[in-house]
Amino acid sequence: MKTLAKEMLEGLLRDISRKALVYCPQRNERGDLLLLPLGEGTTDGCIGKTPISAKICLFPQIEDVVMFAGDGISKVTDGRETVVFGVRPCDMRGIVFMDRFMSRDNLVDPHYFARREAMTCMVVACNEPPSETCFCTATGKRPFLTATHYDVQFFDAGDYFIALAGSKKGNRILEDRHFKAAAEKDIEKVKRIKENSSAAGMAAGELEDAIKKLAEDRVDGLFWEKLALRCIKCGGCAYVCPTCTCYNVQDYPFEFGYRRCRSWDSCLFSGFTRETSGHNPRATQGARLARRYEHKLKYDLMKYHEIGCVGCGRCSDVCPVGLGAIEIVREIALMP
Repeated sequence: MKTLAKEMLEGLLRDISRKALVYCPQRNERGDLLLLPLGEGTTDGCIGKTPISAKICLFPQIEDVVMFAGDGISKVTDGRETVVFGVRPCDMRGIVFMDRFMSRDNLVDPHYFARREAMTCMVVACNEPPSETCFCTATGKRPFLTATHYDVQFFDAGDYFIALAGSKKGNRILEDRHFKAAAEKDIEKVKRIKENSSAAGMAAGELEDAIKKLAEDRVDGLFWEKLALRCIKCGGCAYVCPTCTCYNVQDYPFEFGYRRCRSWDSCLFSGFTRETSGHNPRATQGARLARRYEHKLKYDLMKYHEIGCVGCGRCSDVCPVGLGAIEIVREIALMP
């Protein structure tokens, strides 16, 4: 256990940036809090919840996966050393979910894991919910990590952080000159932070009730079709979700041949399930909306023994028509 004065944070990140690409929450010129490479914004006091999670560092919105040039075919992977500071506990759980998905059925995604193996995750525990839509406690989790899926976990102690290493990578980071040895009082302070932390964007009973009704097939198609009348098919909920993995693959010409690109997609788009024949097994927006939430709250629970939602609340933050997880779970919970 070590401590880090908050005014030393930027110095620490700059030390790390000499050997690795560093991402952290920063404000751009318009004042938006975004997860950016160090130096592309201002870092002063920026440890909040960013609109896009650290998933984007592992699973980019668009990436080349294969290059075709002449008679040659080459796989494209990016294994640059990367350090991400400011990962929230819910987002780290999202990364663990992605790890499992990207290696399911013994099919390992080489592009994802090239980045994953080169990534160091510096988690910041939540003393208080970063926003009113946070509901990790409703999912049965806490606003801090207990399992050592992180490399370093920081606890906010006011004018300084208390840092715990969770891996060999984390131990190496704590050797930086900006850290100081922790005192006995810091152990007690971490304990109090854990005891007092909370996130209440949704009651646990609401989520449990919705999960139960979905498992018992008590949510019919008419319910979803009524909700779908509000959906504008923007895909925002999928794009900001730390556990959404839908993607499309397309080939594009370039000077020497073709490049195959993978880009984010959404199960809420009609083209995602539309077949070459023109037939679409999920032809209505209601059917697609049902599939999204059945996947997260029913099928993931059946397959992985936990739901595919980490309680970050981003879908409720971004949806312009109030169809995020919080709103939909509450509507299901209100059903007889």
